[in-house]
Amino acid sequence: MSDLSDFLRVRGLPEDAISLLEEQKIDWDVIALMDDATLANYIPSYGDRIALFNFCKSKQPLSKRKQGLLQKLREKMKTKKESPKENTSQERTRQTKKQKATRNIEIGWIHTDGKITKQVRAKQGGGTRKIQMATDSELKDILHEGKKLFFPDGMSPKGPETDFEFEVWDFKQNHLTDDTCLTIGNMYEAARLTMLRFYIATKPKVPEEDDSETSEVIFVLESSSSEINPLQTWEVRSSSVDAHPGLEPSDDSEITFGPILNAEEDTEDTLIYEGFLVPLSPANPDDAITITVHHTNTLHDIITAFSDSDIMRKTLNVKRILPDNTEEAGSGSGILRDVLTCFWNKFNERCTLGTTVKVPFIRHDFPAEKWKAVGRILLKGYQDCQYFPNKLAIPFLEQVLFSSVYSDLKAHFLQFVSSQECEVLREAVKNFSAIDQDDLVEVLDSYGCRKRITAETLPTILYEIAHKELVQKPMFVIDCWREIIYPHISLSPEALIKLFSDLQPTSKKVCQLLKFAEDLSPKQKDVGNHLKRFIRELDDIKLQKFMRFCTGSDLIVTNSIFVEFQDMTAFTRRPVGHTCGSILQIADSYENFPDFCSEFNAVLESNVWVMDIV
Repeated sequence: MSDLSDFLRVRGLPEDAISLLEEQKIDWDVIALMDDATLANYIPSYGDRIALFNFCKSKQPLSKRKQGLLQKLREKMKTKKESPKENTSQERTRQTKKQKATRNIEIGWIHTDGKITKQVRAKQGGGTRKIQMATDSELKDILHEGKKLFFPDGMSPKGPETDFEFEVWDFKQNHLTDDTCLTIGNMYEAARLTMLRFYIATKPKVPEEDDSETSEVIFVLESSSSEINPLQTWEVRSSSVDAHPGLEPSDDSEITFGPILNAEEDTEDTLIYEGFLVPLSPANPDDAITITVHHTNTLHDIITAFSDSDIMRKTLNVKRILPDNTEEAGSGSGILRDVLTCFWNKFNERCTLGTTVKVPFIRHDFPAEKWKAVGRILLKGYQDCQYFPNKLAIPFLEQVLFSSVYSDLKAHFLQFVSSQECEVLREAVKNFSAIDQDDLVEVLDSYGCRKRITAETLPTILYEIAHKELVQKPMFVIDCWREIIYPHISLSPEALIKLFSDLQPTSKKVCQLLKFAEDLSPKQKDVGNHLKRFIRELDDIKLQKFMRFCTGSDLIVTNSIFVEFQDMTAFTRRPVGHTCGSILQIADSYENFPDFCSEFNAVLESNVWVMDIV
């Protein structure tokens, strides 16, 4: 203690402070255990405390100092030894989680008729089916399940099971054998895909004696909605063809028997939707149902009609009551598409939140049964009219279809918020220091942000808020829709995005839909050019109105819009749309583009189009 007192006296410390240390028995061993704040109660000067700590450290025996260093080294080595064990344990835990008893797979049907190999469509008894199989399932199990799906009770639309040779192909359409086919679990691990797809490949057995010549006949069937869809064709292989009672020509003036364009081409555009829908059961044309929809109450009337699940198995006809309480004369698939378009527009206005993209919000007057009815409307609309509401946010639909989100949540959230909020958030991500902090806090606070906002935390905060707004809040709706839609839809996340892109009308795509007669007069060619120019100058909203005027749908759900020229006087001329056949009738007497543009805009802006052709 005398060495310590002498050191403090040399430093000029007052005697009363030194005496206090001696009274409290604070020697150099005790000082080595004290922190700076505690020692400051006895020695006020910071420099004296530093010097004293250094003096006490020099007085510590060398053996103890070495022991302290060895102890630190042992602790570091112990941490390094334990870390691989923890990592190994975590890895084993992850592997255990990955080991599932069953996995979802998709099975399709590819048929070879001797000349052409192509995938069998859903309406021909094929499509792509999603099922669950054990992870240890092998080639024979996949083939067995495929036969059960496409050859129930040993029969298929193409013939009995005994007439075909069977193979199993992988998602790359490579032939699998017992030697090359792993278990489903191992193939998932090797392929690293979110969904494995297999194909049951069939080809006719070579008969011993076959004197008859097979012929390929393509029938264009009359749909239940009185519309010929260029995508709805059946291929029949037989040695003889009998008359089919359902192929009688229709007297409906709204039906157009137009050319069938690329109906059976094996392109990526057709395969991407192959098997998109698995129908609940084949629609029976004789088992039709007619629903009455009031023009001013479309949302309520459609939901009420679809509250009955049996409507999914019936042919749907629509009768619409106009605002003056008279029945609309029009009928057929065009009015059905128009009613669906009207429904989803009203639904977006009254049951969703968001600007560019929409997400349903929970309403106290919408119980589970109503949300399930909306799910049936979505499914039935695509089954009958290929209509899929593409203003719904893709992450929301991904959660419905895949129980997971694959797209960029933050990008879709910026389309969900208002334009002003989007600008603030974009600037904050781009240059956080330059943004007005009050504006940023106000935007994030409106979405319930409860974290401190910095340049480092902003991306995480945006992701969390986006997930909450686009997925968590509408989770009740997601659960209701998944129950209705999931068993009957099979597609990949990429196919969903492509579907949205294909349905969205653009000026270029709409101009490509226009079909003109080959023998046009010079005057008609000029008016046709006016029409194309008019379409190119339309904004997105008016372009959707143009599509609805011509086809009944504000999305692209048909392959063609047939343009016909009519003799009209200057007083009676106006564009006329026949939505069932996707026909646009226009006068050929326009002298200049401004007159054409003015008259067509007047029709589109009126927003009241009555279908008066039966």
